[in-house]
Formats: sequence, C-alpha cells, structure tokens
Amino acid sequence: MDIQRLVDAYIIGLGDNADNSSLRQTLINRAYLYITDNIVKGDMSLLELVQALGSYLASEEAGRRSKGAHVLSDVLTELPESAIPAQATTRLVQFFCARLSDATCVPHVLASISALQRLSSFTDQCSVDVLRALFKEVHVQSFQHSTRSTAYKLLDQIIQSHPQVAKMMGDDTVLGFAQMLDGEKDPRSLMIAFQIIPKLAKLVDIKNNADDIFDVVFCYFPITFKNREGDPSSISPELLKSSLRAAITCSAHFGEMAIKPLVEKTTATSQSVKIDAYETLTAATQTYSPEVFASEMEVLIEQIREDVVMASDEKVVNAALDTLEAVYSVVSPAAPLTSSAAGQTPEIDETTTSLDYVLKDAIFQLTAEEVKNSDQVGKLLLAAARSSAYNCNVVSDAVLPIVVERLGSTEVLTLRRELMDVLNYVLSASCDISRKAECLEADKDNLLNIYRLDASVPLDKEYSFLHITRLKGITLLILMPQFLDKNETSLALQTISRAAIERNEDENVNKEATHLLVQLSQSNPDQVQTTVLPMFFTALCEDMVAVHKIASLLNALGAIGVAASKVLLPILDGLASVITTGSLALSHYVPTLTTIRKMIETTAATTNGDTVCPELMTKVVAPLLSWISESPDTGHQNQHSIVVEIAKATAAVFSKLDTETQGQYLKPVFDRYSAIALDPDNTSDPLCQLLPLYSALVCACTPQTKLPVEDLSRYLGGLASAALKTTSAVHRDVSFEIIAATINKANAGTRGELTKSVLECADKVESGVAHILLRHWLARALVNCNDKAGYECVRWLLGQITQGSMYSTEAAEGFNIILGNHDWSVTPATHGVFKLLSKQRFYATVVPEITSSFKSASDDKIKANLLVVLTHSVQHMPKSVLMSGIEDVVPLLLSAIRLTSGSLKAASIRTITMVVLETPDTLMSKVSSSIIPLLIGSLTYSDAANTVQVRQATLDALSLVPEKYAYSVIHGARRDVLRALVKARDDRKRLVRADAVKAYNKWLNFGDI
Repeated sequence: MDIQRLVDAYIIGLGDNADNSSLRQTLINRAYLYITDNIVKGDMSLLELVQALGSYLASEEAGRRSKGAHVLSDVLTELPESAIPAQATTRLVQFFCARLSDATCVPHVLASISALQRLSSFTDQCSVDVLRALFKEVHVQSFQHSTRSTAYKLLDQIIQSHPQVAKMMGDDTVLGFAQMLDGEKDPRSLMIAFQIIPKLAKLVDIKNNADDIFDVVFCYFPITFKNREGDPSSISPELLKSSLRAAITCSAHFGEMAIKPLVEKTTATSQSVKIDAYETLTAATQTYSPEVFASEMEVLIEQIREDVVMASDEKVVNAALDTLEAVYSVVSPAAPLTSSAAGQTPEIDETTTSLDYVLKDAIFQLTAEEVKNSDQVGKLLLAAARSSAYNCNVVSDAVLPIVVERLGSTEVLTLRRELMDVLNYVLSASCDISRKAECLEADKDNLLNIYRLDASVPLDKEYSFLHITRLKGITLLILMPQFLDKNETSLALQTISRAAIERNEDENVNKEATHLLVQLSQSNPDQVQTTVLPMFFTALCEDMVAVHKIASLLNALGAIGVAASKVLLPILDGLASVITTGSLALSHYVPTLTTIRKMIETTAATTNGDTVCPELMTKVVAPLLSWISESPDTGHQNQHSIVVEIAKATAAVFSKLDTETQGQYLKPVFDRYSAIALDPDNTSDPLCQLLPLYSALVCACTPQTKLPVEDLSRYLGGLASAALKTTSAVHRDVSFEIIAATINKANAGTRGELTKSVLECADKVESGVAHILLRHWLARALVNCNDKAGYECVRWLLGQITQGSMYSTEAAEGFNIILGNHDWSVTPATHGVFKLLSKQRFYATVVPEITSSFKSASDDKIKANLLVVLTHSVQHMPKSVLMSGIEDVVPLLLSAIRLTSGSLKAASIRTITMVVLETPDTLMSKVSSSIIPLLIGSLTYSDAANTVQVRQATLDALSLVPEKYAYSVIHGARRDVLRALVKARDDRKRLVRADAVKAYNKWLNFGDI
C-alpha cells in the first residue's frame, strides 16, 4: 500500500469529528500496524514516513501539524531500537527540538523524544540539545497535566541516563528546572519533580541558585491532599510528603532558608503539620550544617518541651523527641567531658552548651518541692542523652547528683517514684555501650543503694507503684554494659524473679516483672537460664500452690520462652521434666502441658520452625510420649485432657519433620497401637485411652510419608469396622480422624478406592450413630479437596435430617465437623489438602438445599435441625462468600436465634452482626421490627439458652446498630433497647456488664429520649 495513503488514512482516523468513532479507530489501527510492521521489516524507512508527513508537519494549520506529530509519536513509541538507525536518532532529535517551539505539537514531540531517549544512540549531545530546547522553548505550566508529567519524566530520564550532561550544564539545568516547576499544582507531577531535586543536588553545585530552587519547592510545605479512591494513577499522601521532605533536606545550601520556617511550623495547631515539621527537621540533621540549627535552638527546644509536656498526641510527642535527639546529635560537641566533682550540682551558665535549654528546666523541676511532669522531663532528658556519648555524660553528670541527694532526704512515696522515674530515663540512655556515661561508675554505690538489689517485694499495694519503678531501674542496671558484676547481676535477677513469682496485692507488679524478664531474656539469655528458670521451676513444684499462681508462673515462662529462642528449649525441657519426674502436683499437669503445647505451636509456626522442631521432638515431645506410655493412667481426673494436650504438641512438632524422620517414628508407634485400634473389644486396655497420640502422629504425616501397613485400603476398612463396633468414644473418634486424614491426602485415584472400601466395611455393621459420624468425617476429608464424593455424603446426611430419622439430631450437630476446626485431622498445619474455593463451592451447593428443605418442611424438629446445619455452615464461611446471596439466608438466621441456644445461637447473632457491618441496607426493613426484639430477648440471663457467649454477641450487635442506621430507622425501638441494657448492666458476669455499659452509652447518645 502507498505510504502516503497510509498516512492520510491515519490522519483521517485522528479527525475531530465525533461521528463514526469505530470506523476512525479501525483506520488508525490498520494504518498504524501496517506502518510499524513495514518499518520493522525494512520495507519502509523512518525517512519515508517523515517525508510522507511533510505536508502535515509543515502545514500552516495548527491542527494538521499536531496530527502529523501525533502519527510520528505513535510510531516511534512502539518501534524497537533495531528499527531506528543510529544516524536517524540525531536528525530526529534535532527535528523535534526545533518543533518544541510549536506549542500545538509539544505534547507529541515530548513523547517522541522520550521514545528516542531510551535508545543507545541517544548521545550526550542529544541530551544537551533537548534540555536547552525544553528550558528555552516550552512553558511547561501552560500545558495539561499529561504533557507536564511527560516533561518532568523526560528530564528525570536524562538526569539518570546522562548525568554528566546535567552536571556540565550546571546552573542552566537548575534554573531551567526551577522554571518548569514554578506554579505546578498536580500531585502526580509534583511527585516526579520532588524526586528530581535530590538527584540534581547530588550532580550539580546548586549554591548559586539554591534560593531559586528552594523558593519553588518550600512553598508546597506542608503539603496535604486526599487521594482519589479507586484511581490507579493516584499517589499516597504519605509518599508525596516524604518526597517533598527529601527535596527540602537534600542540600546543605537550603539550611539557612529552611530552618526558621520549619521551626515556625512546629507551632501550628494542626497535629499533622507539627509532625511533618518535626520529621523534616529530623531529616535535615543529616545534611544541614550544625550552625543553622544553633540559631534557632532556643525557640525549637522550647516548642519541643511544650509539645512533650502538653502530650496532646503521642505521635506529636514521639516526633518532637526524635527531633530533639537528632538536633542535639549534630549541634553538641563530641569532646570528652570535664566532670564536676562527684555529688555536686554542675554549674550551668549561658555559655556552657546547647544542652542548657533542656537541663535548666529539668534541674529546676528536680529541685522543686514537688516534681511536676516527671515523665515528660525524663523523656526530654533521655532524648538529649541518647544523642551522643558526650551528651549522655553531660546529662547524667547534671541529673544524677540531684536525684541521689533528694532520694536520700525524702521518704515521700510519690516524690521518690517521680525522682526514680527521671533517673530511669537517664540510665536507659547508658544501656548502649557506645554512649555509656562515665560518671555512673563513680556513683555505683549510690545507685545500688537507691535500687536495693536484694530488697523483698512489698506486699502493701500502697508501695507497689514505687516497687515497679525500682524494678525498671534494676533492669536498667543489668542492661548497662559491664556495670554489675556476675554476683550483682544474679542478685538483681533474683529480685525481679521474686516479683514475678510471689503474690502481690497489685497484680501489676507481677505483670511488670514478667515483662522485664522477657526483655532481659533477649539480652541476657544465659543468665536468665541459670538464675531465673530454676526459681520458676521450684515455685511450680511447691506444695499447695494456688491455681492462679500456677497460671501466672506458666504465663510468664511462656512469654519468656516465645520471646527468646535461646531459653525456649531449656524452659520446655524444664516443664517436661517436672511432669515426667513427678515433681509437679497432679492438678497442675493440664495447665503445664497446655503451656508446653502453646509454646511449641508458636515456635513451629515461625519461619525457622522446620529447624527447631527435630530438637523439640527429641528433647521435649519424645520424653512426654515415653512418660505417658509407661504410665498411661496418671490418676488424674482429667486424664483424657492430659493425653490430648500431649497429642496436640506432638502433631505440631511431628508435622514439621521430614518424611524419612516421620517414617522412623511411625514404625514403633504402629507396632504398639495398631492392634488396639483395630480391635473394638479392647476398651478396657489402658493403652486405648492413649489412642489420640496415635491419631496425632498419623494425621500429622506428610502426603509423601508411607504408613507402615501392607494394604492401606484394608487397614482403613478395619479401622472403620472397629470404630462402628466399639463402645469407646475415644476409640471411635481416633479411627475417624485417621480415616479422614489419610483419605484427604491420598491422590485422586486412590482416594475413591479408599472411600469405597471404608463405606463397604461400614455397610456390614449395624447402623448407629457412629455411621452418621463416619459420613461427617468422610465429608470433611472430601469436601475440602473438592471431591464430589464428599457432597454425596453431605446429601446423605441431609436426607437423614429431612426424613426425620432417629439420628437426625446427631446428623445436624455433626455438620460442625465438616468445616470446623480440629486439632490435627485434616488441617492446613498437618498437611491437609484444601483446594481453592472449596468453601465457596460448599456454600453454593449446600446452603440452597438447606433453604429449600426448610421452606418445604412442616415438622418443627426437622426445621430446627436444618437451622443447626445452616448455623454450622455459615459460621465457617469467609466473609466474602457469606455476603453473596445473604438475603435468602437472613430469615433462617433469625429463626435460628429463636430456636437454638448456646454456641449455635451466638454464631447466628455474630453472623447477623457481620451482615449489619458489611451490608446494613440488606436488613433495613427488618432491623427495628424483627432483629432488635430478638436481640433484646437474648439479653435475659435467666434464660438458659442465653449463655455468656450469647449475651456478649448480642451486646456487640446492639452496639453496632446505632452506627449503621439512621435515627429515623430505629428510633421506635430505642426505648426498649435502653430498658434492656439497663438490666444488662446488672448482669452476673463482669464482662457482660462492661459491654452493656458501652452499648447503653451509644444508644443513650443516639438522638433524643
């Protein structure tokens, strides 16, 4: 096709008429594809294209020139580098630079130059020509955002790919960019422009033109805007702020101009502006010279002090303190300190150091009769002391003598605590060896006398707040490098441990001591292991230890173990040892094993769980398994709970072992337990009660681990047969767990055979409730891996319900097994197979059948059972799934609230709450007439159906209603709700009363009574 005809067709496609838009687009696409393909193949050259566009590019009509440039831009943007000859690049650049003087063509010319800029043949001289033409010919701010953005991006690309050009042009680059940016308002363009400035400052000496750049940049500070939701091109306000901050602080030449207005911005009433100003000042300390800060130090420190003392917002306080620390780190000298005489207050005069601005006020407060704002004073001193080793010495040397003297002369508890609070802040700055204050060594005896490492825990609640402060100080003494010797450290750790172990009237003492031990276990794990852990284990094994104390000790050990990996194994080993050696009272076995299990589960879930678990298996789990196997009857009334806790811990660790190691452990387990599991008449054997251990190990195997049985199908069939015949619920459940886990992990072909074998064996046994449970477990195994056989089991179970069989109630209740959580069988943690959208498929398949059956049922029992099934089904659904088709489900959920009780009723209420939260309009017509009366009825604690769980769920729902509905919608029910909430405030349970107060306040303030 003739190139001129193609170009003419392209131009026609770019016509101004709105008619025949589809035809116009077709012309453009055909012409465009033909031109680009022919240039790539070499059948056409760029020169020929330019010649064909000549009449358009040289036309006197602006529209024709623009269309000609448009065509050339489109083609160049898509052509590969190989299709553009190197010699053509220079000519095209020269041509486009000349065209930048034509405002009509500028948008397309800039796009064309950007396309050429990516080529290796785009030389430094090309860059010079482009920048000079861009700065001279293009008034960037007169164009639309897209063109302005292209101009900024072009400049950014040249600076990155040809930095020597920007450096060589020097002042011309700086002034040209300043001219481009002046007046820009679009956040997207500003983002690019702000990111250019640090690059320019790094390449070019902007000293001569710093004021020009600064003026066009700082006028945007502080910058605020709201991004447009759903707009993919929008940028975040935080990213724009950080880009502007980087631009303002990128050069020391901006310092003299920026520091005063930035300090002034810290006085703004807007908290966001304050924070922005402080963060910018903090960033500026990395580039601005110390001298520029010195001129504004007094004003800045005074404002920081005001913001910290007022403490209106924690974010403002933190930002202010960060600025204080950063500024002092650059303005204060790094010279060694000339200390004042020990025990004497240093003489402060107007010429001492810049620290005076903080120290003078602090000393005034500390020497006053009543220390005010001790916490804020301490924070200011800490920020100043942390700024450098020199400043740490100055602050410590100024404050320590005052505090020591006053503590020695007062017995007022509140004053002692306030002084020790300040001292703690100062000491915490010396916990870093790089800035440890030298004067602390000279005052070591005074500090030891203040904190009294060997003091006992005060039992009087009146002294507890002071004791907590003392414990924090003792912790700081331990954390200070090489301050305490080994014996002193041991004594200090014993004091903190006693505070965590011994009962105190104020529980905060125990909690704070535990928190401090957690902190110390991360920095001093060896000392914690040798000093702290034996004290805890001894306390656990004492005679007549109260249950609440055991819980406190175990919680503390759990927190320490999870926080510090180095002491995790010693803690677990110690807890296992007190059980296996019989040192622990029987009544404490279950909580101790629960703690062991939780620590193991938390560790196994971490990224290094695979490397830790083999050792946990050897040193913790294996001894517990041996202990319970050798003495299966511990004599504990909760024997089954003991076995289950060990089984849970075993599953968590065993699931992390490799296939080979799992196989080694499985062989002796099968030798010991498989015969018992396959014999329905061995219910009296003590080992029968240990079958959950067997189940946990088998269910936690990887799909690749081969069970040590000759015929897997026969083995599962035998388990099914034994489970259906046994009278032991433990034996039955264990068998079903193993069957479900094994079938779930089998491949698709084997899965069908195994399921068939299990059902055939089941059919040979007389029907009973166990047959129902077997179908539940099979459905769990198959539904989660999207096997259609699972839905056959579900429909069989629904048939039992709708036909009113004698086991219909059990069939309904067991639906929780299908989708609910389990400790080890068919779970993600134990390598269960869960296919994508399995829950969505269940919801889409089963819930409509439940709804249809409910509507057609006439028997109340059948309806009640179907509601149970529905509640179990929806409570395990993801929110996104549940919201689909919720309109049909809501009426049934309301019926479930009326007819169910306990956890099922609470689950229905929580589902309604979710609907109110996500799609309140769905319930608009029912909320006042149906939902609120049901919720009011669910608050009556005298009704056995309204458990604590139900009442709490109800109050959560009632609290949400005023937030989601207008007063006009629910005002009719307001008085009844308030009456019900008044009664709920007198509920027998404290948690319910607290929730009732919150709900009452919301309804009370909602409209007028």
